Amino acid sequence: MREALSSQECSELASLWRRRQHLSRQEVGRIYWVVEKTLQGYSPPEVMALGEGREELIAQFIFSKILRLDNPSSAPDPIDAAPDDGHSAPSSSFALCAYFRRYLIDCMRASSFRRRVALEENALENQAEESLPRCDNLEESLIEHGLSLVKVSAAARDFIAALPSPERTLLCESFGRDAEGGLSGVAARHAIASYHYRAGRLGLVHKRQGLPGDFAKTLIGSWVQHELGIPIAPDNMAAILAVFKILGVEASYA
Repeated sequence: MREALSSQECSELASLWRRRQHLSRQEVGRIYWVVEKTLQGYSPPEVMALGEGREELIAQFIFSKILRLDNPSSAPDPIDAAPDDGHSAPSSSFALCAYFRRYLIDCMRASSFRRRVALEENALENQAEESLPRCDNLEESLIEHGLSLVKVSAAARDFIAALPSPERTLLCESFGRDAEGGLSGVAARHAIASYHYRAGRLGLVHKRQGLPGDFAKTLIGSWVQHELGIPIAPDNMAAILAVFKILGVEASYA
């Protein structure tokens, strides 16, 4: 059974929802927690039909329809018909579950499109992997961006050291390696709360139908684009994958 929100939590959710485009980091974490708490025990039939884990679908719902991280400049969808008038914010657990189910139905309607995009992305990834030089030639992929192995390695160490402890743990134990139990296993071993939100913000989990611009908004994507100067674009995939390899090595030693 889903866990009903208290009257105080309902008021808090409505307030955060109305201001969701201008939340502080702490408030983002709070709205994520309240929504996740409410939906954790809610299992409409669409969850099984979509064939994805409920936790993953909840996270996608939060990122896409509440925080609007996928495309913040897009026109409001039916859930957000009047985003600032106060009436569109869910006022109860029932209303929030109804919004979630509407999102799942939309996902089912778009399933054929999502499968097609996933196939296209897999083809792009395979082409990029084939074009990526071997480890002894990684520097060739970086030269055109004014980078070297030494420079990227040093930048990777600084990036890792600057991360909050939970994000640093998720990165160091899962990036570029097969962690036991995946991200959830890492989170369980280190008691990391809201790990899926943290991993999404970091850039460890990214929706297959997402655009390059979406990944550029993550911590890793922003670091690659702004600190290293490599735009997140298909033409730069070889250099980006070279950076990922270096980041993975540095993370394994951090």
